[in-house]
Amino acid sequence: MLQDPESVVVDSRTPDWFQGGTIPGAINIPYTYVVDELGLLGCEPDFDGWDCAEAKRVALFCNGIWCGQSPTAIRNMIDAGYPAEQISYYRGGMQVWRLLGLTVTGGS
Repeated sequence: MLQDPESVVVDSRTPDWFQGGTIPGAINIPYTYVVDELGLLGCEPDFDGWDCAEAKRVALFCNGIWCGQSPTAIRNMIDAGYPAEQISYYRGGMQVWRLLGLTVTGGS
């Protein structure tokens, strides 16, 4: 998904975690604001909230399997009308990403 220009990789952690290092190419949309930012993911505001007929394929991640930020964001997105089939979840998050020695941008 990182190589697909039509997909968006979302770091759903709070900005302080994001600034400490993230997956290259990920954008930061904190889990607490994800519903307010669905426009960044292809949805359009409408009278009832969001029209997500043109929703982009997204992958969310947070700190790791113990972290509840991405699951919370995903539940809120689906409740707001984002199509579940357009959402992927990288459960290993930054914890596994770093353990694998993969590239991290920003932070340390």
